[in-house]
Order: sequence, then structure tokens, then C-alpha cells
Amino acid sequence: MKVNVTNQQGWKRVLEIELPEDKVEQELDSTYKKYQAKAKIAGYRPGKAPLEVVKSHFKDQIFGDALESLLVRGYQEALNQTQLQPLGSPLVKDIHFEPGLPLKFKAEVEVQPEITVKDYKEIQLTKKIEKVKDEEVDSALNYLRERNAELRPVEREIQEKDIAIVDFMESYMENNLLKKQNFENQLLELSDKTLLKEFLENLLGLKIGEEKEFEITYPMDYPNPNLVGKKVNYQVKVKEIKEKILPSLNDDFAKSLGNYATLLELRLKIRENLQKKAEQEAERQLKEQLIVKILEKNEFEVPEVLINSYLELVVRDVKSKYPEANENEIKEQHKATGLARIKWEFIYHQIAKQEKVTVSQNDMDERIKQFAQAYNLELAKAQEYLSTPKRIRDLQDSILEEKVLDLLLKEAKIKEEKAS
Repeated sequence: MKVNVTNQQGWKRVLEIELPEDKVEQELDSTYKKYQAKAKIAGYRPGKAPLEVVKSHFKDQIFGDALESLLVRGYQEALNQTQLQPLGSPLVKDIHFEPGLPLKFKAEVEVQPEITVKDYKEIQLTKKIEKVKDEEVDSALNYLRERNAELRPVEREIQEKDIAIVDFMESYMENNLLKKQNFENQLLELSDKTLLKEFLENLLGLKIGEEKEFEITYPMDYPNPNLVGKKVNYQVKVKEIKEKILPSLNDDFAKSLGNYATLLELRLKIRENLQKKAEQEAERQLKEQLIVKILEKNEFEVPEVLINSYLELVVRDVKSKYPEANENEIKEQHKATGLARIKWEFIYHQIAKQEKVTVSQNDMDERIKQFAQAYNLELAKAQEYLSTPKRIRDLQDSILEEKVLDLLLKEAKIKEEKAS
């Protein structure tokens, strides 16, 4: 078999494949006999029709089956011969197939990028250290008070920070059709942190049993793409109003939350936890900064099949939550992130090869234990859950990425700065 590989733009390769005529004839003969063995032709017992009769009755089907088999076999043999690692299925074209002649065709594929990563050691990084402020501790304490507040029913008009239980119907035009949805017993926290300002303002002042109809135009930056820019009509009925009674901020409140003797102990524990989170965030940002700098120093083209596959998965995920979201807009919004992620995956795997970083069974066992503890599972259950080939591969990749990042951070030149 003859194979010629032509390099095209990026990671595209065209394989010109030629199977000799004797291979073609063998495949045709084999296919003729398969059809002869099962052929049902008038005037002959099943499987007993002469070969020439079978050929005349099933010529197109026989040629089609033989060609399909030859294309698959020829492509696979070409890959073995050239040692190419294709991404996805080939685009087969320019097929020349005639009995008595060699089979010629082209297979266009994209292959795994072959890269050598450079300039990834002693990278200059800046680590910003955030010191926890008293205001952050106060905010965390207030959050705990909110969570532990008593909800007391009241017979008055709705005020900010109340909890209201309402029924409402929303309706809006979509594709020249009126779309309506009913919601019952919805618990709403009357705060501009949880509700759109215009929605909140229309509820303030209502009493139990009162109804109100109003219209809102959602802003272009609203998180739900189904409502962005839409004019929505609401019909709301108030069923209950409750006010929040916050617990006093004292030692008794601290004791009610757990193993704290005083409010001071609670404040110190909150500060400690916030500082740990700040340090974790600083570490995350440091790794992000490192990845960006390595990407800048190692530019290469991403195979189209990989970015297209990534974007299709994103579109599927977004549209499962927001069916009316625009597919092209989703792809545009996520393309840069996808390209960076795909490049980094190739880069950290290549660095692992260059630096001989590997994932051992001990690494895997330790990560499975951590997974079991995090999700409160028995070790056997965690092992069973993570036993599929994809989850094993994902786990190995996650550990490998962490080990590579740890190695690079150890070799980086990190300057610490106190955040203002």
C-alpha cells in the first residue's frame, strides 16, 4: 500500500492512500460470496444463485460494501504506517474506485499538536497577600445572624428586608407568541441583592391579599439570557409577610452556633477561616498568572476539531439551562476561554514529559481517599464511582496538572505584595 502525507495549515494532514488492485479484487470477491450465500433471487433456492446472477442483481450494493470496507482498512493501515495520531474522524474525498484498478483516495485529518514548551522556569510572579479586615469579619457575622434570624408573621405592608410569600404570573412575547408561566408560593427576600430593583420597588407597600400588575424591561446584562432585553408583565398576589428578627450579637449567639464560649472566640475563628480563604485565593491567582505567562511564551495553533468540540459541549450545556440562548453568541463568549484551556492542556502534558512528572498509584489512592472524605462516602463507594475509564483519566489529568503547577511554582521567582 502506498501512502503520501502532505502537511497543510496548522495541524491538518492529507493522506493520499493507494490500495493495490489485488487487495481490491480480494475484497470484491469476498463481498460477492457473502451476497451469494444469503441472496434470495426468484427462480433459485436461497444462497444457490450463480455468482454472475448475484453480481447483476446486487452490483451497486456489493460495490458500496466493498468500498466502505476498503476505505476503513486503507485508512487504518495508513495510520499504522505513518504513526499519525488523528483527532476525530477523517474527511474522505477524491475516491477513485474501479474493478481491476488500484483504489485511490484522500483522507484529511487533524493531528495531535507536537510542541516543545520553552521558557517555563524561573517565571516572575507577583503574589498579593490580602489581610482580612474587620469589616469582612463583621459582614460574616451579619450573614450568620441573617441565617439564624427568626421569621415572624406580620400584618402590615411589605418593607425592605421582609420575606414575602407570593403567587405570580409572568408573561412576555417571544417569536410573536405570548409566553406565560405561573409560580405559586414563591418565597422572596425583599432586598436589592436578591431581586431586580424595579421588581422590588413594585412589591414594597403591598399588604396580604393585595394584587398588583406591573411591567419590567430586563437589562442587557441580566444573568438569565432568556430574559435579557425582554419586556415582562407580572401579576403578583401577596399571601404572607414575615419580618426578620435578628439575634443579638453576644456570647449567647456565639454559643448557639457551636463550640464557642464567647463572641470573641467566634470572631477569631471567622477571621482565621477568612484568612485561609484569602490565602487559597492568592494561590489560585498565582497559578492563573503562571498559566497566562506560559501561554504567552508558547503560542501555537489549536486544531479546529478540538475547539469546535469544546464549543459544542458549552452550547449544549448552556442551552439545557437556557433553551432560547443564541448559539453563535455562546460560542463567541466562550471561544477565548476554550482556546486557552486546550492550549494549557497540551502544554502541561508536554512539560510533564520534559520534566518526567508522572502520576503514581499512590497519588491516585490518596486522591480517592480525599474524594471519599469530601463527599462523606465509604472508600469502596468512592473507588466504584471513580472506576470508569473517563473518570480515571480525568483524575490522572487533574493530579498531573497539580504536580506540574507545584513544580513550576517552586522554580518561579515570586514577589509578595501586601494588598492595599
